[in-house]
Amino acid sequence: MGEHEDILEKKSAVENGENMEPDIPEEKDNDEEHTCSCAEQLEREKAQLAQQLLRLKADFDNFRRRNELQMEEITKDANKDLLQDLLPVLDNFERALEPKNKVQDDDPFFLGMEMVYQGLMSALARHGLQPIVAVGQPFDPSVHEAVAMQGDGDGGLFVLAEVQTGYILNDKILRHTKVLVGQNEEEDECQK
Repeated sequence: MGEHEDILEKKSAVENGENMEPDIPEEKDNDEEHTCSCAEQLEREKAQLAQQLLRLKADFDNFRRRNELQMEEITKDANKDLLQDLLPVLDNFERALEPKNKVQDDDPFFLGMEMVYQGLMSALARHGLQPIVAVGQPFDPSVHEAVAMQGDGDGGLFVLAEVQTGYILNDKILRHTKVLVGQNEEEDECQK
């Protein structure tokens, strides 16, 4: 019944010439304030979602990059075990070709073996396997394994002979070079 009385009051006010318009602008102001606050809230949510999207995109890019690097590492190291199993075969090739003399230079069998060895080494090099150059180099325990020493070893040590070839696979030591170390002959003569 309260609504009915409200309507009757408005009707009598209109008949008496009273203006009811002051009530209408209050409602418009409330609607405008409510619309503005909703718009501001939507803008904040939009900015927050945009930031969240950027973070997710950056996280995904980092994940993709990290995944690519891991796949490269897996690919590089995939043949490590196989190559380690091939190292004794390479050692046998080197031993077979080592005592080179005049007869072997002309023998087609030894020439063929040398060609097979060179072909195998070039194929392995394409996959990242490199022999460690040792003879005449300063002794470096990170790549050389000293199996014998010649002389007193007071001065700087150099690699005098190579006992077993070492190899590097994709910038990592696969096997250390086993070497005979001693003083360089030139240094040895200078000290005397």
